[in-house]
Amino acid sequence: MRAVVLPLSGLVTVNTAAIVVGRLLEIRIEAGYRSPQDVELVVRAIQRELVRVPLAVRVVTVVDWRRCPLMHDEAAKRLVENLRTANPRLERSAALASQKSSLAVLQFLRVVREGNNAERRVFYEQEPLIEWLAQVLRPEELTRLREFLAAGATSA
Repeated sequence: MRAVVLPLSGLVTVNTAAIVVGRLLEIRIEAGYRSPQDVELVVRAIQRELVRVPLAVRVVTVVDWRRCPLMHDEAAKRLVENLRTANPRLERSAALASQKSSLAVLQFLRVVREGNNAERRVFYEQEPLIEWLAQVLRPEELTRLREFLAAGATSA
């Protein structure tokens, strides 16, 4: 697993990107994006993981945003730019957000909308997210998806 560690308010929080099984790219954003440079760190971690997948294979991404704080405006702009350029390799992407932070959720929705890809969606509950991604995942990827989300639930 590739981790990008960012200190936040005296705590150590981590953004991670990893392909553990198949073509399922798992991204956990806990440290958030306080600057465009924070986005770049995660983008580089994602790129290191994507190298492991043949170019002809499209990836399925799950993003755990449940603990992600509100992003800095410039970071959100950089994230949108990245989402637009990553589209050709994407089969589907689902992000799990927490409704506890209404401003952050609105920001996530805007970022996904401006990323301009109908195959990207934001969910607030695990089961609808799992059902949607299950349509394109192999059994072993689906098992891993459930493990990834369960691990995030214990820390959320």
